[in-house]
Amino acid sequence: MDMLLSYIIIPGLTLLLPGQTNWFTSNFSVAGAYFPQNVLLFVWAIVIARFYHTFTKRTIGQTKSFLKAEKELILTDVSAYLLVGSVLLPYRPHTFPIISFLHLIMAFTATVIFYLSVTMMTGRLYLLAPDLFSWPIALLVFAITCTFILLIVCNFIISSALEIFLTIFSCAWLRIFDRRIRTLARRKHLQRRLQYH
Repeated sequence: MDMLLSYIIIPGLTLLLPGQTNWFTSNFSVAGAYFPQNVLLFVWAIVIARFYHTFTKRTIGQTKSFLKAEKELILTDVSAYLLVGSVLLPYRPHTFPIISFLHLIMAFTATVIFYLSVTMMTGRLYLLAPDLFSWPIALLVFAITCTFILLIVCNFIISSALEIFLTIFSCAWLRIFDRRIRTLARRKHLQRRLQYH
C-alpha cells in the first residue's frame, strides 16, 4: 500500500490539485479555495498527513535500538496537524483576511517542520552510517536547490509547481530513506548477533 500511495495516489492527487490554474503563478491555496477543488484539497491533506505520519513513525520505529528520534516524531506529527488544520481554514483573502493569513502560515510551517524533521534525522543517521545516508543527504540538498530555483522562477511565491515538486519529491525520498533505514537496522541486528557469539 505504501508504494501505491507514494508513487500513484499521492502524486495523482497532487497533480489534480491545481486544476485549471497556472502552476507558476498560483498555488494550492488559491486553486482549492472553492468547490470542488476545496474537497480535493482536504482529501489530499488527509492522505498526505496520514501517509507522512504512519510511514515516518514506522520507519523511525526501526531505529529504536540504535537511535532515539522522539523529537523528529513529534515534529512530524505537528507538521501533519498543521497541514490538515490549514486546509480546514478557507483561503479567501478578500473575504477572510485573518483566516487566510493563518491558512498560509500553517501550510508553510507544516512544510518547513516536516523537512526540518527529516533533515535532522538524516543528519544523525549519516553520522552512524555515512555509506548508507550520503545519498539521502545529497537528495535533500538537491531538493533545497530546486526549491530556490522554483522560488526565483516564480518571483518568490509559493507556487503550485513548488508544492507539486516538494510533495512528489518527499514521497519518493521517504521510500529511499525507508530502504536505507531497513538496511541499517539489519546491519545493527547482525552486529548484535555477532557480539553474542
